[in-house]
Amino acid sequence: MVRLRMKSLGRRHRPFFRICAMDSRTPRDGRSIEELGHYDPVSSNAETQTVLNVDRIRYWLGVGAQPSQKVQALLKKHGVKKPAPGEPWQLPKPAAAPVPEAAAPVPEAAAPQPS
Repeated sequence: MVRLRMKSLGRRHRPFFRICAMDSRTPRDGRSIEELGHYDPVSSNAETQTVLNVDRIRYWLGVGAQPSQKVQALLKKHGVKKPAPGEPWQLPKPAAAPVPEAAAPVPEAAAPQPS
């Protein structure tokens, strides 16, 4: 069975964890199938404390991977849920904001010629 769990890195008094998809029989710091993000509990910046690859996590949850209790708590905190049956695991990309006409570059052929 595949589990989403943390791989311990860092050093004494400075923990750092990678969130990985791993076979449940591998050791804690053993070989992972795929690395899905990282968690730095000591970081003071909330944006860099937890970095998740949400699309890949949703994929693994969709094919039956089970998160550990700590990873489940992180996923719940960041609002990552298992995709519903029939729902694609990839999240839609936000559309780029349209460029206003005034700020759009004018082609040279259409530009007025100085007299």
